[in-house]
Amino acid sequence: MNFRLTDTFPDLVSIKIFPTTSAKDGMEHGEWDWVRNDATPELHFYLKSDSEEKEISHQFRLLAHKTKHRWGKVPVVDFSSFEASESAAIKGLALSNYRLDNLKTDTKKKSEKRSLYIIGKHADDQTLNEAEIEAEVQMRIMELVDLPPNKKTPEDLGQWARASAKKYGYDCEVWNDDHVISAKLFALHAVGKGSVNDPVFIVSRYFGKKEEEIDLALVGKGVTFDTGGISIKPSANMHFMKCDMAGGAAVLGAIELAARLKLPINLAAIVPAAENSVDGNSVLPGEVIDTYSGKTVEVIDTDAEGRLILADALSWTVRNLKPKTIVDMATLTGSSVRALGYEAAALYSSNRELSDDLFKSGLESGDKCWPMPLWSDYDSYIQSDVADLANLPSKPVAGSIAAAKFLEAFTDKHPRWAHIDMPGVAFQGSAFAKNKSATGYGIALFRTFMRNLITE
Repeated sequence: MNFRLTDTFPDLVSIKIFPTTSAKDGMEHGEWDWVRNDATPELHFYLKSDSEEKEISHQFRLLAHKTKHRWGKVPVVDFSSFEASESAAIKGLALSNYRLDNLKTDTKKKSEKRSLYIIGKHADDQTLNEAEIEAEVQMRIMELVDLPPNKKTPEDLGQWARASAKKYGYDCEVWNDDHVISAKLFALHAVGKGSVNDPVFIVSRYFGKKEEEIDLALVGKGVTFDTGGISIKPSANMHFMKCDMAGGAAVLGAIELAARLKLPINLAAIVPAAENSVDGNSVLPGEVIDTYSGKTVEVIDTDAEGRLILADALSWTVRNLKPKTIVDMATLTGSSVRALGYEAAALYSSNRELSDDLFKSGLESGDKCWPMPLWSDYDSYIQSDVADLANLPSKPVAGSIAAAKFLEAFTDKHPRWAHIDMPGVAFQGSAFAKNKSATGYGIALFRTFMRNLITE
């Protein structure tokens, strides 16, 4: 969609936004009604004035999804009677263009190019442009997560990162498996060696300031498909494990967004990418593997592979990039979903200020995350008799906490590190698809967090 500011009503379909307090005939939040005004149809849409940004975006996406076939080619959206985030509304309208059927042979039609006129109290060209860019980036990330595994190998993920960097003017390196081994990223290699698709290590850097120091490093899990390895998953719903790189996609989207918005921040996005498959070369339960950090790990369960590749990525990032702040994001444990459901990710950090900043950014953006304990009481959960650490807790409880404690061991006690465990919010059912699909979680969170970091 293309958005244009106007202060007049062309002779076209008008979409007027009203607070629910002014609704007639008992219209509720998220409901709409077609009204005739002279010869021009009007769509009256009602929302609560105190709605959160994500709720506004969702409702506008839903409105467009269900009604835009009646809009005509150039409708007008009038916000003059509504005090709320016009940016969130514009983002929701743009997100209505997202499609899941691009691989169907009988639906090759592209999304219709449509222009919308905007009448609002606060919107300006910059607001429209930034909202549209964020929606575009989020849709690109959703498309990446929703791709099937044969269209999204680790190398494909690396090619996506290279192409983005080349187009939007930032740096990107993609290391092949030989480079991964020579760089001593042994845990990443161990996870990926059971697949015909070799692992890669993606290192992207964006410099929005003259200084060379990295303000923020984002590390994302990039398991492009997860069978569970030798500790194989049940077949039911295994096809959804194409989403196991959603954390990696989010950090790649964040650096693209920073570059496109030209944010004054120095940012790195690190993605260890691998396919966890079953093969004669696959890592075996009981093996003890080396890691970049120098620590050894007993592999209790090959389906706890995400923490292994993140361990190498975190150690490498801390020691080589020396960022002021480091945040990793991963679809890491089902335990986090059992604890928090599909409404929030699990947030871990020993730095209260960083934890508070991410928590508040989550509330502001709608990509919510809830602080969880990272106390030393849980250290015993990851102990091993034969190695420095075990990759699965010895107790059948607190799985998400144990995974966070495992990652913490590879941060060299970095003073500003946080971990976000987000499977429940990254891929879920919605009104826009028959089955589960990508949500784009992390883009709005990182956008808000980066902006807040810049203004500190």
